[in-house]
Amino acid sequence: MLLKINNLSVKLGGLNILQDVSIQANEGELIVVVGANGVGKSTLLRSIAGMNHVANGEIIFLDRNIANTPSHKLAAIGLCMVPEGRQLFPQLTAKENLLIGAYTYHKDKARVEKNLNHVFELFPVLKKYENRIAGTFSGGEQQMISIGRGLMSEPKLMMVDEMSLGLAPLIISNLFDVIKELNRNSISILLVEQNARQALRIADRAYVMENGKIALEGTGRELLENEHVKVAYLGM
Repeated sequence: MLLKINNLSVKLGGLNILQDVSIQANEGELIVVVGANGVGKSTLLRSIAGMNHVANGEIIFLDRNIANTPSHKLAAIGLCMVPEGRQLFPQLTAKENLLIGAYTYHKDKARVEKNLNHVFELFPVLKKYENRIAGTFSGGEQQMISIGRGLMSEPKLMMVDEMSLGLAPLIISNLFDVIKELNRNSISILLVEQNARQALRIADRAYVMENGKIALEGTGRELLENEHVKVAYLGM
């Protein structure tokens, strides 16, 4: 078991945002969490990543309870988060943003170069414009930089928060293809998405979150065929 979350509860501003949430991810899986805006999906990822205080419950990663562990320590053991809104350093170049993801091994020049080349193979536009200021890229290209920065950290688990938010349909489709390719190449992924249809299509397993709780779980295919999911999230 790569990640196992047991009865996780998180309070923010005195409100119960997450209530007894339990999910798990095995090594090599692509796990998806879908749900409407504001139900706690991003809070879940931020809590796993050490960015929110966990009131109760366990977050077991690599057989260790990491609840309330500082984010920089989690990054060093292979837990990576691609945040909502990209969160780039807009005045740095694309390449400089990517290199930030390699900070834990930045003195190993050969390793850095190998991973940088992998990112450039995945996103050729970033190689072409590697010295361009990140803030001048389109939203889709900035998302590529954000994903690439995560890959530079050599993650054992990559968490991706609302990847498709605010992007054009063609760009969204291309990014979902990238996520599938990364997973085929043995990267375990936990994807939080409002775009339920496309997310469930690529999921090994999936969870539906409603009002801070897990309402449904199953394979991606099972949830695509679930009548409640069809009505509430797929517009059918």
